[in-house]
Amino acid sequence: MNFEKMDKKELLSIRTIESIMDEEDLLAREIMIQEAMDRSEQLKCMTKFKTLMNAAKKEEKRLMELAKKDIRGGSKTNNNVIDFSGCEESYDCGAWVANDSGVRTYTVQGERLACYHPILPVARMINIQTGKEKVKLKFKKGTIWKDIVVDKSIIASSSKIVALADYGVSVTSENSKALVSYLSDVENMNVEEIEVRNSTSKLGWIRGDFVPYDVNVYFDNEFNFKMLYESIRTAGNREKWYDLVKKIRTKGRLEPKIYIAAAFASVLIEPLNALPFIVNLWGDTGKGKTVALMLAASIYAFPGNNEYVTDPKSTITALETRTNFLNNFPVLIDDMSQIKNKFDDDFSTLVYFLCSGKGKERSNVNLGINATNSWRNVFLTNNEHSLVTETMQGGAVNRIIDVEMSEGYIFDNGNQVVELIKKNYGFAGKEFIELVKNMGTDEISKIQKDFQERITKRAEQLGVEKEEKQILPMSIILTADKLATENLFQDGQYLNFAECFELLKDKDAVSENQRAYEYMISEIGINKNNFIIPGTTGDDYRQIWGTIESGYAVILKNIFDKICKEANCSSRAFLSWGRKKELVKVGKDGKNTITKRINGMVQRCVWLKLPDDGNEFVDVEDGQIPFDFEQK
Repeated sequence: MNFEKMDKKELLSIRTIESIMDEEDLLAREIMIQEAMDRSEQLKCMTKFKTLMNAAKKEEKRLMELAKKDIRGGSKTNNNVIDFSGCEESYDCGAWVANDSGVRTYTVQGERLACYHPILPVARMINIQTGKEKVKLKFKKGTIWKDIVVDKSIIASSSKIVALADYGVSVTSENSKALVSYLSDVENMNVEEIEVRNSTSKLGWIRGDFVPYDVNVYFDNEFNFKMLYESIRTAGNREKWYDLVKKIRTKGRLEPKIYIAAAFASVLIEPLNALPFIVNLWGDTGKGKTVALMLAASIYAFPGNNEYVTDPKSTITALETRTNFLNNFPVLIDDMSQIKNKFDDDFSTLVYFLCSGKGKERSNVNLGINATNSWRNVFLTNNEHSLVTETMQGGAVNRIIDVEMSEGYIFDNGNQVVELIKKNYGFAGKEFIELVKNMGTDEISKIQKDFQERITKRAEQLGVEKEEKQILPMSIILTADKLATENLFQDGQYLNFAECFELLKDKDAVSENQRAYEYMISEIGINKNNFIIPGTTGDDYRQIWGTIESGYAVILKNIFDKICKEANCSSRAFLSWGRKKELVKVGKDGKNTITKRINGMVQRCVWLKLPDDGNEFVDVEDGQIPFDFEQK
């Protein structure tokens, strides 16, 4: 208040006296009184002002005595302690009267209502990831007690606390300030009595416990992900779910078995210190891919209504937030084809993001860096086509276990499967977590390394090179399958090792430059009419890309760069690789381009060696490739 600008009438008004007495901070109130006294001296009305202030203080004292007697509640409280029926907590509440009729106090203005119903803080949560505090509030509407965990900043602000109205708390802009004062008083006067607990805003492995199955670490983020959080539960009959899954496993189809194994494998990523990876099932629509995904979801959660299983139409930020929340639980994304246009059919960027295990760094309003989202899990996806394309970067290919559907339907009766798993779910995941904790990381790691060695030895026996970054994910899937088969299902229906081995990409197939070379050869064949063949002239062509001679495609440099861009590779890196593989002819000056007269002009060109030294184009017929490499 600006006392310097007040006249005598305003200074001595009831509104000014009430405003001073309404200040709860005693130091701030005394400063206001002194400033008002100075102004009253200037206006020659100090005696009147002192008389009014003394009267206000006496009235405040009288009302405080009335509060202790609780004239409105009808039942007296001893030393002003919380007296809510059906509530075990009995905290000191200072000047507040807190009983079944609500929470209030009395000031010079009269009754000051904080809430129409019982409410109190019962626990302080210190978040393990952020170090920030949250508060667990307990309140009763009617005869039912409820609880809610909110950020400390919510109950510290009269403008923010009104958000609790959405959850059933009777708070408005009128009583919000009083409610903030009451909750703050109760918390500060009962610091030793109010429980303090470690909490987490993420699911999965937290300091040796697995949230939400273990309760040593409290989960404090329920209301931000209410539907998703509540979907992770058990329901129905355990035996019905197991009987169904065992029956499906005996059919011998790879698709549901590898999905189930990968879903279990997700919770092994953290203890085995591995990076996330993707298991993608692809094939014709309507053959059971979505049902297989729902079956995998039912290991942990309710599989329907787009609660646990999501689709990729949401933004990358939303997907990041969801993945950070699930943390070690598998993320299930149905029908990746819905976003193919967003990535121009090349999912490299999305794959790198998901499998990096962390989100983007973001600054906050204080110009600091917010805690970065992170996760270690398995992504289960499906698509009508393979996620791996010939232009995908090699690092992205490494992170995908791509599973092509076999002929026919995955399930004999998909609708029947869906109906059963919607009523019976969530048992196997909880039991698998207990199994992992009982076995210990060392024992599980030993099994995983044994599978890793088996894959490597089989590759050596067959004379092939499998990509190391794919061997590790597959070894974890096989480990999870072994644990589940021997301890949960006990049916002997292991994943077929040889079949899983064949899913792993060879090193040449993963190499960006090798695939770029194959792409270029294909482009040359498709655009054969753009190359001058010996014995013809450039007049016969609409666009000149180069010439074919002596087993080489001689390509104009700018055309070569354009093809590299389309192949999603670096032209410089490719030329360096091509020189080592003797696929690119090097000039006498050591450069990767050699001058060549094409259509009457001397230009620098890339000399790219053709397979099998073929140098003639032929008409493409069934069973042939565009080059007559093996016809001679």
